[in-house]
Amino acid sequence: KIDRSYCLFHSSRFKPDVLTSDEEMRQLDSSDSEEEGQLQTDPLRVDWLSLSSVGSDESLGICALPGCRFKDTWRSLDADLEDLRTQSIQDIFVLCTRGELHKYRVPRLLERYEEADFTVHHHSFPDGSVPAMSACVSLL
Repeated sequence: KIDRSYCLFHSSRFKPDVLTSDEEMRQLDSSDSEEEGQLQTDPLRVDWLSLSSVGSDESLGICALPGCRFKDTWRSLDADLEDLRTQSIQDIFVLCTRGELHKYRVPRLLERYEEADFTVHHHSFPDGSVPAMSACVSLL
């Protein structure tokens, strides 16, 4: 039986060359000059991974960034949050930096998760970089 109580989010749509801080990410254009795309309300796809290899009965869900509005992706944050609720997800691990959340036009995502009664764990590192294995294990 898969326990779908944990979900991990991280956007891989944009990989900056060398950006290490939230301040550097805020300096990037948040694509505000782009024309607004058509809002996508198709169900948010969550792929589930068993954590049995690290001795856990839990599963980890990985999906695109809810509410992301960047280039050809224009997701509805409200619809995405509802999709997560219908999958009985309780804890959300956000790996994006605050600068990346701004870049993808969801600067209040952490607050919206809390308002929707999700338990939020924010452990950011810049997109395109790889955290140490010890950091990944400690998150789980």
